[in-house]
Amino acid sequence: MSDLGEARKEVLVDNEDGVLRITLNRPDVLNAINSRTYVQLREALDWAAEDPGIACVLLTGTGRAFTAGVDLGDNEGSVDERWAIYDAFMQRFEGLGKPLVVAVNGIAVGIGATLLGHADIVLAAESARFRMPFVALGLSLEAGSSYTMPALMGRQNAAYALFTGEWLSASEALASGLVRTVVPDDALAAEASALCARIAAMPVASLVATKQMLLANQLEAARLARAREEQVFLQLQSGPDHAEALAAFAEKRKPVFRRPAVRGGDREGGA
Repeated sequence: MSDLGEARKEVLVDNEDGVLRITLNRPDVLNAINSRTYVQLREALDWAAEDPGIACVLLTGTGRAFTAGVDLGDNEGSVDERWAIYDAFMQRFEGLGKPLVVAVNGIAVGIGATLLGHADIVLAAESARFRMPFVALGLSLEAGSSYTMPALMGRQNAAYALFTGEWLSASEALASGLVRTVVPDDALAAEASALCARIAAMPVASLVATKQMLLANQLEAARLARAREEQVFLQLQSGPDHAEALAAFAEKRKPVFRRPAVRGGDREGGA
């Protein structure tokens, strides 16, 4: 285990034979991501990007979750500071110039699902489940998912997952294209490691050149999408629907969202 992994236990980092394994390690909160976690993830990705000996990155989680999404209890620093930390992470994650493999070992909620739009290859355990509950939380999209999810899943599959916020099983995620491979839970770590080892055996210069060509087709569009998303997200985050969703979550009840009043009067029908 590297010094970085030992010093920052929320994110474990291990470099072995050209593969940098990054493990979310907050199992007591289902690996929910707070600002410190984003910082540690970015530091690990910086290492991967800058070290010529690293050929491939593997991201996974400990326990029964990949990540349950953003830690709603994170209140360190101001809102602007937290957004800046998130943005720095996203800049690095979405633009990582080396192959990125994700092994989804359990539930993947919110950012845990939308991050997959920037992975090169995603493997999932059979017990993994995926959810993008932004609308149900009175929010909108994030992480460039308005571009990446339709590109991965097709427009209708992405719209269904995003509008309903329903859980997707590993088999449904596989059928939709959100993941490439589903394996038994106890085989996920070995399968992911073997895949990364095969990739890392290739010439690093060729891997980097190939990743750059793949990014050339996606990165600008994804970043423009994320910029649009964040403007709307921030507006909705301070709105009544999000407040009601949080209150309902805290009180363990279903949210009751207010509907705008319907305008009266007759309307002429169209053709």
